[in-house]
Amino acid sequence: MNFNSTGNNFGAGQIAFKSHQEENFVVLNAKFTYNPESPEYQAADVLEIYVPDLSIDRSAIAGVFLRFRDVRDSYGYTWDNSGGTVLKSWVKDKNTLCIEKLTNFDEKGEITIYVLALYTMLARGGNPIKGTQTRLQTTSENNYLRWGYDSFFVEFEHWVFLHMMYSGCTYAYRDSAWECSLDNLPSGITADVPFCGGGNQYNPSVDGMSEAHIENGVLTCQTRTAGFDDTGHDPFIFAFLVRDVEE
Repeated sequence: MNFNSTGNNFGAGQIAFKSHQEENFVVLNAKFTYNPESPEYQAADVLEIYVPDLSIDRSAIAGVFLRFRDVRDSYGYTWDNSGGTVLKSWVKDKNTLCIEKLTNFDEKGEITIYVLALYTMLARGGNPIKGTQTRLQTTSENNYLRWGYDSFFVEFEHWVFLHMMYSGCTYAYRDSAWECSLDNLPSGITADVPFCGGGNQYNPSVDGMSEAHIENGVLTCQTRTAGFDDTGHDPFIFAFLVRDVEE
């Protein structure tokens, strides 16, 4: 089910959501930006997004991704130090999605939030659902992109959990736009997803954060942050994704 927000308390515009809703959980997908200089944002203690009735009244905490842009030019070279982190979010009531307010990166300008989360209902029992973990199969030209064995998905009729762990890239393709076929990923998935990881020289409190796009079973990533291949900062993708199928 797709719907639009009915308002918010931090000066962002209307926010488009994809969702799959059941009686004891909701999967929500959205991407939006806000301006930290807006008076509405500065007055807010918690970021609140107002939405049409959800199927749950309140939820446990789930993570959403915050990303800022920090691109510098030095001696003719573009040095991308964009980064980000994970924020707490929760369903406060059936009409309000809350996201914690983190001001650490307000000086970076426009902030992007990615909601790719599953919210479980608080204080309500229910029969658990069980999915099967399937190893993700990928193809790239001359196999220049490599992914770890812990790259997998769990498929349900209306949504998918996806985890991808970057392993390496052939040196000649390091600065190219990447394209990779996700051969056995279930159909109906279209989303921008944060590609988290990589060192961040100018923002050492966080790792780098790039952006990838998934559509028609293909992952593309136009650029990566400067420290993407730094040792010990393994890039990954982690997302609950709503499928574009008939409810």
